[in-house]
Amino acid sequence: MASRTLPGRAAVGGSIRRCTVTSLLLCGLLCTQLACTRQGAPSESTKDSPVQVYLAQRIITMDAIRPRATAVAVEDGHIVAVGELHDIQRTLGDRAYEIDQRFADKVLMPGFIEPHLHPYIAGILLPMEFITPHDWALPGRQVQGVRGRDAYLARLQDHEKGLDEEQWLWTWGYHDLFHGKLSRADLDAVSAQRPIVVWHRSFHEIYLNSAAIEALGVDIATAGGHPQVDLEAGRFYENGAKLLLPSLVPLLLEPGRYVSALAEARSIIHAGGITTVGDAAFGTLNVESEFQALRAAGWDATTTPFRTYLLTDGKSLGERAGHEGAPGIINLMPDRDLNRIRFLPQQVKLFADGAAYSQLMQMREPYLDGHSGEWLMDPAELLAAARHYWNAGFQIHVHVNGDAGLDSTLDILQTLQQENPREDHRFTIHHLAYARPDQAQRLMALGGMVQANPYYLWALGDSYADHGLGVPRATHMVPLKSFAASGMRIALHSDFTMAPAQPLLLVWAAVTRLTAEGNVFAVDERLDLHTALRGITIDAAFQMAQEEEIGSIEVGKLANFTVLAQDPYQLPIEKLKDIAIWGTVFEGLVYPLGQQ
Repeated sequence: MASRTLPGRAAVGGSIRRCTVTSLLLCGLLCTQLACTRQGAPSESTKDSPVQVYLAQRIITMDAIRPRATAVAVEDGHIVAVGELHDIQRTLGDRAYEIDQRFADKVLMPGFIEPHLHPYIAGILLPMEFITPHDWALPGRQVQGVRGRDAYLARLQDHEKGLDEEQWLWTWGYHDLFHGKLSRADLDAVSAQRPIVVWHRSFHEIYLNSAAIEALGVDIATAGGHPQVDLEAGRFYENGAKLLLPSLVPLLLEPGRYVSALAEARSIIHAGGITTVGDAAFGTLNVESEFQALRAAGWDATTTPFRTYLLTDGKSLGERAGHEGAPGIINLMPDRDLNRIRFLPQQVKLFADGAAYSQLMQMREPYLDGHSGEWLMDPAELLAAARHYWNAGFQIHVHVNGDAGLDSTLDILQTLQQENPREDHRFTIHHLAYARPDQAQRLMALGGMVQANPYYLWALGDSYADHGLGVPRATHMVPLKSFAASGMRIALHSDFTMAPAQPLLLVWAAVTRLTAEGNVFAVDERLDLHTALRGITIDAAFQMAQEEEIGSIEVGKLANFTVLAQDPYQLPIEKLKDIAIWGTVFEGLVYPLGQQ
């Protein structure tokens, strides 16, 4: 069986529009950043080998026609038969095959899909000191969570003392509700000479001491006039944080630092049983640098047991090239496809409101202290940008957290549908930190979908019940049951490091609705197990427009499997996150954990 080309070149709801003569000038921007080399996407053919038949205790296919099996046959990286062994033997007839029994006591599922994980965030944050409210387990290190202002500042001081004189102090994980207020003066007290960069738990805020402000050459006049900068506090948030990128990027993308972190991220992804990654904002920092760093870190190597699909950050691209010409630029990007790193054509990521972790998502009813949130793209800007992509037949993904942000985004979707009606447009809302049940019905009626982070409730629900949202809203964060009940497809994501890159942990969070303090919030919003597992397999594939190739164990699809020690359907829901992952199968090749 010959290898097939991955789908996605055909538009969702419209045909691909290559660069026109007038837009070629704008396409030149991409040529500058991507060096305009064209490369194919070679496959690793195994067609000269016998068919491999994998036996398992149980195979959960996510195929409604044949939901369970005990054997799957693989040739040339694709599935050629699924069922019981005698079914497969009958299907194969006289063809040569080998039976592999290493999974005889294991459970196979479709390879887990992480549709929203940012490699560039991993590259930035993993080299930093983690000072977080909750514990983190990372390759080679365990981070113990810290609570309280004094304990946070003491941990910060401990890390500062351990550095050489010329080193900067980089940390991630600060959150004011867990660590108290933080000011520029606090950081200056830790060190007046050493530059200190404190990246907020949300990733949407950065705190600097005076030495860092000076070292980065921050334009005080420009920064001081920006509505999302508080110079006295040393706080740069949402779009204000982007003011720092020109001077931060050369430091953050230093190869020895950034590429090593991306290599570490490969191990984290594999440990989660993930065989497909969606980079949900590619090009935020620099298109060429991000792409080449992925290659240098081995993300296209044959030892990497997953494929990464790059979803372009339309906000950043629009700021550089203008939204009018951006669709043509995005549609040139797949010319650079590699085997394991590929661009998503006819898809784009835009942004509405601010971060859930910062309580900067836009809320219809103000927060308890009276503020309402911030915009990354205000409604008029978002509509103007989205209109270009919509009319070009693109699938549009929008970062939305609060219910006011969702109201605005739904208004935009409705306007676009009225102006230019489309079917199967797959407009997708990302995050869904807080929404109302009526919004679920409206989104469904407009043909949209949700891709959510259920970990928000676990990490933030208890604190937000006391501060900011209050009990009624905090307990109903990430209301997945309401949205699933409307009939729409639901996918789950980590947005790593907003949650660990562990799909089973996301499923556990969605179906238990447990919080970090052991509370259960809004039992009526618990997602059922099957829908949650679809959210890390076939429905996640659908939202990426890759459902013809991945997401279920069916004949003709890629042989991507996650190998589990136990069947998630046979366990109490509280045990889901503890299921051991043995390894993965990627395009027919077996990758046990610890071997890359």
